Amino acid sequence: MPNKSRLTYANVVSTLALFLALSGGAAYAASKVSSSDLAPGAVHTSNVFKRAITSGKLAVGAVRSNQLVDGAVGSKQLGDGAVGSKQLVGGAVGTAKLADGAVGSKQIGLAAVAPSNLEFPVFYAASPKGGSAPVTEGPDPYPLTDSTWTQNPGQIEVVFGGAIATLAYDGSGSGSCQVFFEVNLNGQQVGGGQFSTGSTTLEEVEQTVGAQPQIDPVAPVTNHLTARTGSNGDCSPDSTIDSTRFRVLDFG
Repeated sequence: MPNKSRLTYANVVSTLALFLALSGGAAYAASKVSSSDLAPGAVHTSNVFKRAITSGKLAVGAVRSNQLVDGAVGSKQLGDGAVGSKQLVGGAVGTAKLADGAVGSKQIGLAAVAPSNLEFPVFYAASPKGGSAPVTEGPDPYPLTDSTWTQNPGQIEVVFGGAIATLAYDGSGSGSCQVFFEVNLNGQQVGGGQFSTGSTTLEEVEQTVGAQPQIDPVAPVTNHLTARTGSNGDCSPDSTIDSTRFRVLDFG
């Protein structure tokens, strides 16, 4: 009969010793690999598993603008309130980055923009207009459109404008055709203007028409602009007022 291999103490000890040597060495090596054991550039992108690096592994300030591809950060990547005044200083976010209508009243806090922040704190409160009308001795009402607006406390308003007329002198005693404009605000005369021509043939005449400033009411006021026109009676029958345009300029 052939000899059967026998399990001896020496065989068990030698096998166990080999196993411990191999496993212990691997464990030792794994526990002793540190950053100093890695050569510069040893870890490549192919050695990093997808999404293996989380936000907790990134140092503060580790990601800079040159690490971001063009268009990488959109509105979905920005949290509510993420962009504040510090991000707007120095032109970091320019007007070209803002969509049309992106900044509205909800994005501007109460009293956030003061007159001192505005280069030109002025705007047009109203733009009254008038059309063609005959020249009469009058004075007769001259109709205006868009002539009502609200003036708030702290606002100073100036009414100015111009009118165009086609006039001719009828050759009678005064030597010229004269047309008068009377400008009224809430029933009180606040300004006016005058056209004149000595020509006996029709000619176009343009003249400035204005009113005195309206200053800082105590409470909001609804203003209504009206006008009246008249003449000295020496204008030809075909003389006309062609158009009038006012501007109400608001400061503050």
